Amino acid sequence: MPVVTIVGNPNISVENKREMVKKVSETVAEAYNLPIEAITVLVEALPPESIGVAGELLSDRK
Repeated sequence: MPVVTIVGNPNISVENKREMVKKVSETVAEAYNLPIEAITVLVEALPPESIGVAGELLSDRK
């Protein structure tokens, strides 16, 4: 069954993660024509010092 991994900054509330997981699960279930129970979503939160954007660590950006 499909597994979706979302990797990002940990600065997202549990409530926003809940909403994101629900919406992603619904979309993937619809695309695969599967029940939502068949979808697994992993949310991996990386600290800002482990994410680089435009040649800079997020922890170094102002």
